[in-house]
Amino acid sequence: MTVNARVPARVFGEVAEDFDRVRLAYPVALVDDVLNYSRLADSGRRALEVGAGTGKATRAFAARGVPVVAVEPDEAMAAVLARHIAHLRDVHIVQSAFEEYQPEEGFGLLYCADAWHWTQPEVRWRLAAQALTAGGVLALFWNNDRIDDPTLRQAMLDVLAEIAPTIVINDAPLEPARLLTEWPGNELAERPEFEDLVGRIYPSRRTVTGADYVTHMSTRSQCRMLAEPIRERLFAALTEDFDDVVPLAIDTVLYLARRKPEPR
Repeated sequence: MTVNARVPARVFGEVAEDFDRVRLAYPVALVDDVLNYSRLADSGRRALEVGAGTGKATRAFAARGVPVVAVEPDEAMAAVLARHIAHLRDVHIVQSAFEEYQPEEGFGLLYCADAWHWTQPEVRWRLAAQALTAGGVLALFWNNDRIDDPTLRQAMLDVLAEIAPTIVINDAPLEPARLLTEWPGNELAERPEFEDLVGRIYPSRRTVTGADYVTHMSTRSQCRMLAEPIRERLFAALTEDFDDVVPLAIDTVLYLARRKPEPR
């Protein structure tokens, strides 16, 4: 008998509606910078989105008139995305892993929001380059949020240490000077297919309800991969700690690079 093991990269569909409701959107300024850098409107090309999820980034780019091919492997996530973009004729959903998708055109922009770390390291840069036309742009971005209250943050860390010590929290403030020396900037800088590498950070702040923060935690892969009894105990404890509002400091990170022309 074959058992379908749960894989960290594919557990988000279990909570697709919650994911769509509580996951953070991306700054308008980031979309502006991607479009200005890529000059996509001048190219006449479509954009390829890798790991579209429920469409947080898809909708942001489509709202600016960008025609998008949105690649998403999970059926439940793709269903939520389809509902959101049903009225948009220039957004096409492909239910597929990035590594299995075979483009039939060259794209002027390939972007990936909060999902590039789930792609396969052995092939992702090569596949990205192959999907882009010469001069096409790669844009990778994600939200890095942390609790902007030392007491609340420590309370969360204490609960995790007691109930789920395997969960690692990487929420330290980001420094612009380190963007090109840390992943994925360090890898991208070494790729011969790309040039004109740029890294940017967009800081912002937001306050969410305690219930929404716990729900947000429940959509994280590390939490989803916990055994169900441990996961339930964890969320119950977090709910007790976060009974009011939770202030968040958010660093949204963006990497941009341009596909080099093929040598003549």
